[in-house]
Amino acid sequence: MIEHSPGATTFTGPSIDYFRLCTLKAAVGLECKGIKIRRGPVVWRQVKKEFQLKGTKHAVYFWLCKEVDRLAPLQEHVQVDR
Repeated sequence: MIEHSPGATTFTGPSIDYFRLCTLKAAVGLECKGIKIRRGPVVWRQVKKEFQLKGTKHAVYFWLCKEVDRLAPLQEHVQVDR
């Protein structure tokens, strides 16, 4: 569940994994454009190893895009007014 309240957003349950995929997608997208966002190993290789993918960084990025799009409708959003 993704809970929105004034000044904060809370992720619980499977939404944590979804948010992580969104973050990885953004990082790999920047790497595809030639921007390195951190020191050390590149993110797309870590994603490739973790999810046992094959191919180039662009292939990894497109896989992440499809996975995020597939999981997006399953996320439950709640608006909390306090």
